[in-house]
Parts: sequence; structure tokens; C-alpha cells
Amino acid sequence: MDHEDKLRTTFSVLRGEVPPPNANSAFGVITRGRAVRSRRRTIAVAGSAVATAGVTALALAFLPDTSSPPPVPGPPLPTSTTTTSGVRTTPKGVPERQDSPPVTTTGQVTTNTTG
Repeated sequence: MDHEDKLRTTFSVLRGEVPPPNANSAFGVITRGRAVRSRRRTIAVAGSAVATAGVTALALAFLPDTSSPPPVPGPPLPTSTTTTSGVRTTPKGVPERQDSPPVTTTGQVTTNTTG
């Protein structure tokens, strides 16, 4: 029981003390959160700017110099000596024969009434 008595006296002493001021008010938490977010955003922007500058500097240092004159176009290709005058064009329609009915362009057969 000695142990229980010590705990009772400790708890009664603690109950009588004034509690510490509440440092975790909502306003304080929100303010600290905004400050941390702003700090992180600033670090991210600065880090990306440094990375971009580093990549640009490395590209300028190690990529080949492209200040050479532009390429000159080659000579023109020789013109063709063959002509297409011997090529026959296809007729626009099928010649009509008297022994078969005429065929229309839609593929439907019409009867020949003139013969």
C-alpha cells in the first residue's frame, strides 16, 4: 500500500499546480503551418531554379558548337527524258452492244426497248 499512497500524494500535488499555458492554440498552429508551407515553397522554387541553371550550364559546356554555316543544297536532280504520250487512258464508259442490255453507272440493268 505504500506504493498507492505515494501515487495519491503525487497526483494531488499535480492537481493543485497551475497548468502550463496552452501553446497549441488554433491560431498558433495555423500560423506555424503557413510559415512552414511558405518556407518549403521558397526552397522548392530556389532548388528548381538552381537545377535549371545547372542543366543549362552543363548543356552549354558539353554540347557541340553549332555556329557552323548551314549546309549547301546539292545539285538539282536530272529531269526525266521519258514521256507519257504513249499511255492510253481508259474509256469513260463501256461501249454499248446491241445484243446485251445497257448497264447504268449504278449497276442496275435496264431493258432495251429500242430493239
